[in-house]
Amino acid sequence: MFRVLLVEDDSFKAKSIQDLLSSVRSDSQVVVASSLVEGIERLGDGPYDLAIVDMAIPSHPTVSGGGAPMSLLSGGLDILLEIDALGRGDLCVVVTQYPEIEIAGRFFPVEEASEQIRELLGCDVLECIEYSEGCNRWKQKLKGLLENYEDFGFRG
Repeated sequence: MFRVLLVEDDSFKAKSIQDLLSSVRSDSQVVVASSLVEGIERLGDGPYDLAIVDMAIPSHPTVSGGGAPMSLLSGGLDILLEIDALGRGDLCVVVTQYPEIEIAGRFFPVEEASEQIRELLGCDVLECIEYSEGCNRWKQKLKGLLENYEDFGFRG
């Protein structure tokens, strides 16, 4: 079983990612969290073979009559920091719709963000991928990572 934590609040994007996971790894078991709070709670059910994290996530799940959750443009970093604080080796990949990621108050292009996350925050992120529904580039990158998973020296 290939356990995946997917922290993503956009149901359409989450389905696209899940479909890709299923097509590459038929043994995938995906746990979806749609907010920072849910993501941190689901981490307690780990470790995971892979954590796919969106950067812009809401603070809490939307609850009818409960007010709107706060949108956190860098909320995914809190998930990465929590994995690091737990001292786990979960493989982490960021999939975001934005061309830049804010890290420690500075914006970095998606292509440079994984290195900056490692340097500035000490969190190990294999890659940051820019998601675009109309483009297959993100699929090719994520598919390549999944197909070469064991080569990265993580649990597998």
